[in-house]
Amino acid sequence: MKNMNTRLMDIVEDENLSWNKLLVNSKEKFVVKLKEETIDLILENRSMLPSQNVENFEFLNYEILQIKKILQDGCGFFVIDGKIFSEFSKKELEYIYSIISQMLGELYVQNIQNEKFVLIKDEGKSMETGGRYHQTKEGGSYHTDSPQWDNVPDFVGLLCINPAKKGGINKFLSAYSIHNEIQRKNPIFLNELYEKFYFDKRGEYEENESPTVFQPIFSYANNELRFRYLRNYINDGFKVEGKELTESQIHSLDLIDEITKDDNLALDYELKSGDIVFFNNHRILHGRTSFEDHDEEKLKRTLVRVWIKDNYM
Repeated sequence: MKNMNTRLMDIVEDENLSWNKLLVNSKEKFVVKLKEETIDLILENRSMLPSQNVENFEFLNYEILQIKKILQDGCGFFVIDGKIFSEFSKKELEYIYSIISQMLGELYVQNIQNEKFVLIKDEGKSMETGGRYHQTKEGGSYHTDSPQWDNVPDFVGLLCINPAKKGGINKFLSAYSIHNEIQRKNPIFLNELYEKFYFDKRGEYEENESPTVFQPIFSYANNELRFRYLRNYINDGFKVEGKELTESQIHSLDLIDEITKDDNLALDYELKSGDIVFFNNHRILHGRTSFEDHDEEKLKRTLVRVWIKDNYM
């Protein structure tokens, strides 16, 4: 029986929701700098940073909550320019990142090891052999985070510790832009994409749990489009369940992949050491270019990821 999900029927013209690579020319919409007086106050209270207690940094909370509006009402992501953190050590920067993340919402556990902060670093793995995307140096694979969970995080944060030697450029893409393109090119496939698909949990589930989740790629409620996607996880989810994707499902997924390859739609942004990015995980896809890493371990491309539940969404 077909799912009777409410659908977004119209082309969305709002430039805060549907945008393309030209957004990079309007950095004021997504690149933010904390006020100098805020940084001065953090420096004055740096001895309290290891506590990661947000109550010790209430002066920062109001500013972060104002910036948070970009995630909900703006273009869906923002970058905090890392240059302002030049006087802090890497460890202090991680503490600041933790404090800001907590101000945005409740931190999710990301794996069965109960980690709330996870390193994004090449571990020599491949998604073709069951590795998770953050453990590889592979590029492409536009996705939302944690599509294999019933309750996906509302926001995702990335702190750049070290960029790659070459490549590893972060790429961001609006789900509204993808929806618009499907609506223009072949809207019949939207019917399929509002139906449920299997997503593989990559072996991270308890004994009594299913190895997959069964959720739609697009959903629409309360005037808000939501999207979950990672093609490899879908392909493997159907294999794990012993089922085959229908021809219509394959064509609909292929159309998404074709659209994400359009370089005119995605915004490229090279994160530098100290930069922090947060994005709305329901409507921003992200990916990266493949990369060449440094030989020295301490210089290898390293980001710290956090998943956040917004208690007001």
